[in-house]
Amino acid sequence: MKRQQREELVALTKNWPSAMCFDVPMASYSTLRAGGRAAAFIDIHGLAELQALLGQLHEQGLVFRVIGRGSNILVTDKGFPGVMIRLKGELARVASVAGSGRRVPEEDGALINAGGGCSLASFLSWCTKQGLSGLEFMAGIPGSVGGAVRMNAGALGGEIGDRLHSVECVDGSGSLIRVPRAELRLSYRKAELAGKELDGVIVASACFRMQPGVQEEIRSRCAGFLAQRKGKQPAGVASAGSFFKNPVGDAAGRLIEAAGLKGHRCGGAMVSPVHANFIVNTGKSSATDILTLMEQVQETVLQKFAVSLEPEVEII
Repeated sequence: MKRQQREELVALTKNWPSAMCFDVPMASYSTLRAGGRAAAFIDIHGLAELQALLGQLHEQGLVFRVIGRGSNILVTDKGFPGVMIRLKGELARVASVAGSGRRVPEEDGALINAGGGCSLASFLSWCTKQGLSGLEFMAGIPGSVGGAVRMNAGALGGEIGDRLHSVECVDGSGSLIRVPRAELRLSYRKAELAGKELDGVIVASACFRMQPGVQEEIRSRCAGFLAQRKGKQPAGVASAGSFFKNPVGDAAGRLIEAAGLKGHRCGGAMVSPVHANFIVNTGKSSATDILTLMEQVQETVLQKFAVSLEPEVEII
């Protein structure tokens, strides 16, 4: 990033709640605890700030990425040349569409708006307290609402798109786009708008249609799904959750285990002995270690089973 570009970004953001930071190690912001440096990093607290920033980045020809909760990204060791953005403040809140904290009584559910930067855990907790059901299967997924919508995240037979009503996005030039569910094409681990993935836009907020339910029953279902997940996944180590997408009609973890790769290592990265679709950082893994191990897994599975595994983790 050029000096003039830095100075212009500092000038734009000098009175914002969070300062623009430069040369930031992204390992601190990734659940894999690995990754190179970003040229710049900032927390954005409001929609107007987000639009202004993206407008300036567009004029400067600088790239950007949103990192959400850092649970599904890996920045390569060569680093990222643009601005990493994390959504906070009003862009991480949950509220009834009607406002005042009250639910919207509709015959087929209540409309709830969640900021793109809101953690899935916070969103589910809010819905549980309000007695709203429909996304309990997401319990334990360590991501953000925006990231989950972008990849149509799911688990245990459900997908977040099943409850999606509409999305509010900001495009690369800073323009606001409101997209109803009918204009989105949702498929396995993918959300597309007009035939293109949502890579070029930021999900500022998403609206969901939730069903009324009994608070204790909702809490019990969340606890049950969380227990299922904890019993089958590695604990106490850095990971990005499921590393590969499941191929049609099969499971990536089954294929990797059948290939004899559980416990296989590359530097500080290892295929988890607990669940083969988890690549974990055993302590001092570099992004290169993780990517090399990823490629070794892909090559072995392809040779043994003629199946190409596609990473679920976004490589930046």
